[in-house]
Amino acid sequence: PQIFKNSKSLGNVSTMGMIISGLASIFGKPTKLIRKTLLVSEDGLNRLPVYTLTFEIPRNVTYFGMAKPLEHIRIEYGEVVKMVIPGYKPKSYSVSALRVNNDNDNHPNEYEFDVTVKIYPNGRASGYLDRMKVGDTIRAFGMANRKTRSCGTFFGGVAFGVGITEILPMARYELENGATNTKVVVLWASRTKADTFWHEDIHELKTVYRDRFEMVHLYSRETERKNLEEKGVLQGRIDATLLKEVFETRLSNAGMERDDAKFLVIGTRSMMNMTN
Repeated sequence: PQIFKNSKSLGNVSTMGMIISGLASIFGKPTKLIRKTLLVSEDGLNRLPVYTLTFEIPRNVTYFGMAKPLEHIRIEYGEVVKMVIPGYKPKSYSVSALRVNNDNDNHPNEYEFDVTVKIYPNGRASGYLDRMKVGDTIRAFGMANRKTRSCGTFFGGVAFGVGITEILPMARYELENGATNTKVVVLWASRTKADTFWHEDIHELKTVYRDRFEMVHLYSRETERKNLEEKGVLQGRIDATLLKEVFETRLSNAGMERDDAKFLVIGTRSMMNMTN
């Protein structure tokens, strides 16, 4: 099963679009960019840049309806931040990290969130975010949903490219909040190793949850032999055979049944359409 269960439909697409646009103009609050961190460097059309944009959360603001304060976004339920792109439309982005620490001595007065984005050529939304300078503001608000989480002690995450920005936080949540025997396996499909990032975060999860977390890298265009020979690396593209190899084998080795498993697949539509 999917990790989330959708609740009753909230209406047709056009109606929801009108509602969201209305929310954007009424409830979107100026949200300041405070850091911009390069994760993946550009290499022409062979490799597109990826940035983490860190925004300060506006304080003492009020929202209504499905809009919600940014500090209350539930990453573990797939809730998103809506960025209001001027002259375009509100664009949904996954929150890759949320730090709200008012009284934490190690991180005093932290009140911020991260959005990690790939910058696409002629991308209207990503291009606008790329042009933002530290200190600039954009109107934004959290968007609630009515999803509930499926049960299961085996979590399989499939990330196409930058889709890892939603999969890895979900994997961390499962490990930190799930049962003590929860097993998490993430399959991350990328062109090459140079397209990957968050290496320290992945290493941390492997270290802390040695027997419960596994990251499987799948490279479709990697040419460096040393990268292909690393542990947990496969070459090719996602298809039914590979999914069975990655997940069924590990499910069996963990002594679990199919009914114990739940999955989340995240990626661009074009990437997912290329899957055999």
